[in-house]
Amino acid sequence: MIGRNAEIALLKGMIAESGTGRGNAVVVCGEAGIGKSALLAEAARAAGDDALVQRITGVEAEAELPFAAVHLLLRPARHLVAGLPDAQRAALLGAFGESQGGAQDRFLVGLAVLTLLADLAEERPLLCLVDDVQWLDRASADALVFAARRLEAERITMILAARDDGAEPPVHGIPELRLAGLDRADCETLLAESADDLVAEVRDRVIEEAGGNPLALLEFAAALGPEQRAGRLAPLPLRAPRLSLPGRLEQSLRAAIRRLPEPTQLLLLVAAAEGSGSLELVLRAAAGFGAGLPDLEPGERHHLVRISDDRLRFRHPLVKTAAYHEAPLARRVAAHRALADALDGDEHADRRAWHLSAAAVGPDEETSDVLAAAGDRARHRGSHASAATAYERAAQLTVDQERRARRLAAAAEAALGAGQLDRAGAAADRGRRLNRDPVVLARLVAVRAAVDSEHGSPAPPALIDAAAGIAGSAPADAAALLATAAGEAWFAGDHAALARAADLLESLPPGTSAVAGAVRGMERVAAGDPAAGLPLLRAAVALPHSASDQVGGTYAVFSALMTGDDDAACELAAARVAACREQGLIGALPHALQLLTQAQILRGSHAEAAESGAEAWQIARDTGQAGRLRHLHGILARLAAVEGADDRCVRLAGQAEGSARERHGSGWGGCALTLLDLVRARYEAVADRMARVLDGPLGHTVIVTFAIADYVEACARLGDPARASGAFARFDAWAAASGRPWATAVAHRCRALLAPRGEAEAHYGAALEWHARGGRMFEQARTELLYGEWLRRARRRSDAGAQLRSAMGRFAALGAAPWAERARTELAATGARADLPELGVEAKPLDALTPQELQVVRLAAAGATNRQIGAQLFLSPRTVGFHLYKAYPKLGISSRAELAGLDLGRPA
Repeated sequence: MIGRNAEIALLKGMIAESGTGRGNAVVVCGEAGIGKSALLAEAARAAGDDALVQRITGVEAEAELPFAAVHLLLRPARHLVAGLPDAQRAALLGAFGESQGGAQDRFLVGLAVLTLLADLAEERPLLCLVDDVQWLDRASADALVFAARRLEAERITMILAARDDGAEPPVHGIPELRLAGLDRADCETLLAESADDLVAEVRDRVIEEAGGNPLALLEFAAALGPEQRAGRLAPLPLRAPRLSLPGRLEQSLRAAIRRLPEPTQLLLLVAAAEGSGSLELVLRAAAGFGAGLPDLEPGERHHLVRISDDRLRFRHPLVKTAAYHEAPLARRVAAHRALADALDGDEHADRRAWHLSAAAVGPDEETSDVLAAAGDRARHRGSHASAATAYERAAQLTVDQERRARRLAAAAEAALGAGQLDRAGAAADRGRRLNRDPVVLARLVAVRAAVDSEHGSPAPPALIDAAAGIAGSAPADAAALLATAAGEAWFAGDHAALARAADLLESLPPGTSAVAGAVRGMERVAAGDPAAGLPLLRAAVALPHSASDQVGGTYAVFSALMTGDDDAACELAAARVAACREQGLIGALPHALQLLTQAQILRGSHAEAAESGAEAWQIARDTGQAGRLRHLHGILARLAAVEGADDRCVRLAGQAEGSARERHGSGWGGCALTLLDLVRARYEAVADRMARVLDGPLGHTVIVTFAIADYVEACARLGDPARASGAFARFDAWAAASGRPWATAVAHRCRALLAPRGEAEAHYGAALEWHARGGRMFEQARTELLYGEWLRRARRRSDAGAQLRSAMGRFAALGAAPWAERARTELAATGARADLPELGVEAKPLDALTPQELQVVRLAAAGATNRQIGAQLFLSPRTVGFHLYKAYPKLGISSRAELAGLDLGRPA
C-alpha cells in the first residue's frame, strides 16, 4: 500500500498488543477515496492466520434496519449466545427479533456484544474490521462503540473506518487515526503503476486535481481519453466550478455510468437501490425493466461491479452513489417499487417498508401505516434511532393532522431513547404545532422538557400545564409528569412551579402518586419551612417501592439526603444500584451511582464514594451521557476538595459549570470550591461565593444548606460573624427539624463561632455530645479542630491537644490531607508532638487498589465467578480476570481462595 507505512505500522502494533491481552480500538477516518478500506485490508493481511478476522461493512440501504450490522458481526459467535448471562442473552435475542421480549436497555446489547467477542477471542485473538461506520444502523453503532471502549483486557483489536468531513469526530470516545492525502512522491508512484502513459503535464494536472486522494488519482486518470493522456487536448476537463473533490469524483463516475448500455444502467440502478448486494433479489426486481444477468457484463468489464458468492458488490461506495443518482427520479422510484414488490414474507417486512418509503413522493396513508409498524418493531427490539426514523417518515406521509402528531410524538420519544436530543426536540416541536389532543401534547411536552433539561434550560411550567390537561383522563401519566416537573423546579429554584406541582399531585385520586408527600415536603423546605417539610420527607423515605420504580426510588434517596439521613440515603441508593445491575439497566446505572456517591460523601465514606463515582463516570462516558458527566464532575470535585487535590478540584468544578445545577456556583462543584477555599484560608472568597448563592434562587438545595456551616466559619475567621447570622438561622431551623444528631452538633458549632467568647465553650461541649451519637465524622473532626484552636488560644494546651489529636486522626482516617495538616499544625503550636498519621490511619494493601479492582475483589471474595462479576459490573469475564490478576500482588496474595481471609471493608 503506497504512502501508508506509518499507519500500517501503528495497526500492526495494535494487533500485536491485543494478542497479549491488551485490547484496543481505533477509528480510521477521512474523506471518501482516501484509502480507509484499503488500510483495513492491510490490517487483515497483517493479522495473518494467527487471528480470527471478522469484517463487516455498513450498508446505506440497511441504516434503518435494527441491529443489522451486529447480527452480521456476531455470526461466528452464535454458538456462544446460550452461555451469555441471562439479561444479556435476553437483550441480544430481543434485539435480533428472536424472542418476545425486547431490549430494555440499548447499552445491554453492547455488553452482550462485548461478552460474545471476548468469548470468541478466547479461542484465538480477534480482529474486528468495521468499514463505512457512517452507514451502520444507529443501534449497531452504539453497541459496537460501547464494546470498543471496554476492550482493556481483551485479545481484541477493533478498527472502525468512517467517512467524515473533518468538522466533528465520526465516533466519540475512541482514538482517531485520520488519513491525510498522499504526498506528491507517493502520488507519482501510484500513477506510475496504474497510468504510466500520462505525459508529465497531464500527470501534474491529475495530481493537482486529486489533492492526494488515491481514488481520485485513479479515476481522474482513467477518465481521460488517449488524446488527453498524450496532452494533445487541453485544457483537461476535470474541475467543475464550485464542486468539492467528492463531488468531482462522483461526477467522473457518473460519466462512466453514462457510457454503459441502457440495460446495464438500469440493472446497476436497481442494485444501488437494493444496497445489500443480493444478486437474486436484484435480478428479480430488474426483470420488470427487461434487464437480466447478461447485462451485468459491461459493468464487470469496466470494473464498476464484481460478482462473488451470489453477491453483487460495487467497486467503491461512490460508484454505487453515481449509479443511483445518474438515474432520473422516476426511474429511482420505479426501482424501489420493484424491489418492494419482490420482497415478500415477514422476515423482509422492514426492508419492504423502506423501499415503499423511498418510492413515495407524496402523502400515502398505506405506506405510512407500513412504516409505523416498522417503527413499532424497531422500538420493541430496542433500536430507538431506527424507530424514530420510521415514525418520522410515517408522519411525513400521513394526511390526517392528529395521526401525524401522534407519530411525531412516537418519533420524539424514540429519538430521546436513542440519545438524539436535538432530533427529539425538533420532532416534539413539530408535533406540538399540529396537535390538539391533551394526551399527545403531554407526551410531546415531556420530550421537550427532557431535552431542555439536558441542555441546562429546564422549563417545569410547561410540564405542569401538560399534566393539568390530562389529570382527569390519565392521572398516572399526569403524576409522572408532575414528579419530573417538581424535580426540575427544585433545581431551577422555581418555587411557584414547585408549589403548583405539589398542589396538582395532591389533587389526583388517592394512591395515584407515591411521591406526592415528598414533593410537598420539598415545596415546604424551599419555602423556608423545614419544620413542615422535613417530616413529609422522612415519611417518603420509609415508603415502600418496587425495584422497578425508578422515580419512587430516586425520590426516596433524595428525601433521605434532604433530611440528612445519610445511612438511609446510602442504603436506598445502593438498592437502586443493585436494581439497575439486576435488570441490566446500564443507561440508568450512572444516575443511581451518582446518588450513592453523594450519600457516601456526606456520610464520610470517602473511599467508597471514590469507588462509586469512578464507576458512574466510566459508564456515563461509555454511554455518552454528557449531562450526567457534568453532574458527576461537581460531585467528584467535593472529594478532591476534601483530599486537598486543588488542581483536580478546580478542574472538575469547572467541568461541572455546563450543568444547570452549577449555575452561579450553586451546586456541588461550587460548594466544593467553597470547601477548598476554606481549608486554604481564602475566607473572603468563601464568604463572597456563599453570599451570592444564598441570595439566589437555589439557596434551599441540599449541598448549599450543608455548606452554610462553611460560610459561618469563614465569616467568623474574617472577624465578621454577624455577616452569616441570617444564613445560620436558615441552617438552624433545618437542623432542628431534621432531628439528626450530627446536624444539631454542627448547629452548636456554628453558635460557638457566632457567640461571644465567654459563651462559646458551652456550645462546643454540646456539639461534641451530639457528635458522639454518630454521623458525619468529617463534621465531628471539624468541630474538634475548631474547639482545639479555641482552647489553644485560651492557653489550655492540654485540653487543646486532646481535641486536635482526635481531629487529626479522624481527618487522616478520612483521607482529608489538608485538614489533617491544619490539625497537626495547631497541635504542634501547643508544644505537643505532632506526627501526622498515615492517611487512612494505617497503610493497607487495599488502598493500593483502583476503585474497579476493589469492586471486583469484593465480589470475588463473596464467591461470585468472573462471569457473575462481569454481569454485575458490566464487564467481560476476561476483564474481571485481568483486574483480579492486577489486584493479587497488591494484596500480597496469589490466589482467589486467599481473598476470604482479607478485610475488604464495606461494599458499596
